[in-house]
Amino acid sequence: MDIYDGYMGGISSHPDSFWAIMPVIMSVLGIILAISLVVGIICYVFNSLGLYTMAKNRNLDNPWLAWIPFASSYLMGELINDDVSIGTWHIPYAKLFLPLMGLALSIVMMVLGFIPYLGAFVSILLSLALSFYYYAAQFWLYSIYDKDHRVLYLVLSIIFPFLGPIFIFIVRNRTPYDERHPEVVAETYDSKSILALTLGIISIVSVITFIGSGLFTGAVGLIFGMIAMKERKLQGLPTGMAMAGLICSIIGMAFTVLMVFACITCIGVGGMGMLGGLMDGMYY
Repeated sequence: MDIYDGYMGGISSHPDSFWAIMPVIMSVLGIILAISLVVGIICYVFNSLGLYTMAKNRNLDNPWLAWIPFASSYLMGELINDDVSIGTWHIPYAKLFLPLMGLALSIVMMVLGFIPYLGAFVSILLSLALSFYYYAAQFWLYSIYDKDHRVLYLVLSIIFPFLGPIFIFIVRNRTPYDERHPEVVAETYDSKSILALTLGIISIVSVITFIGSGLFTGAVGLIFGMIAMKERKLQGLPTGMAMAGLICSIIGMAFTVLMVFACITCIGVGGMGMLGGLMDGMYY
């Protein structure tokens, strides 16, 4: 009996020990979160300022897109002349693939999540493939602005991802030269309208699938739609796709706001019901 009591006493003391160290655990997590937030902000500023300066020095349209997530990836694709080369294989449409591949991967992984084992395996393969594509794009950005150190920059960027934005900031004012495309590459497709329409559709899909990015993707799609509408009108070209992107983006944003409002309303009604039940219990 004494042994049993001692054993139970040891178990009962564990919760007290756990709650005693909880403040320490929460403090450590808070410090890690704060450091991660500061590093993230610094990387965002370095990356945005670097891409903005590169675009401005090359007289590209709308260099301020560097400060908008997703749109900055579009600008990166424009800076590498819309071409990600792997050996002798040239993969075009970098202005579309770079900003959209993360969102597309999220949707595909959600669908693959319903397929046991095989879905997880395919998701890992897709993640590795898209990571390889992104680092290939980053390699060519370094190549255009600092060919002599491109391998060093890439390796360090893979090992320490926070260094990538710093390297982009460092080389931002150097003279660019793309050995693959010595001359200026003219766009042969309406990238902004396509991006606006795609982001608008994704914003609607994200509401239906509860991914939660509808408001932001819709806002970015709206920006690209407005830019595309303006440019197409000035060139006297059709604006149908840009208009469709605008409409889809607005619908996606509106649905997201309504969904958030409905969730807040449900939580509020549920909370009031629970509070009412507690108040009734106090009087009876």
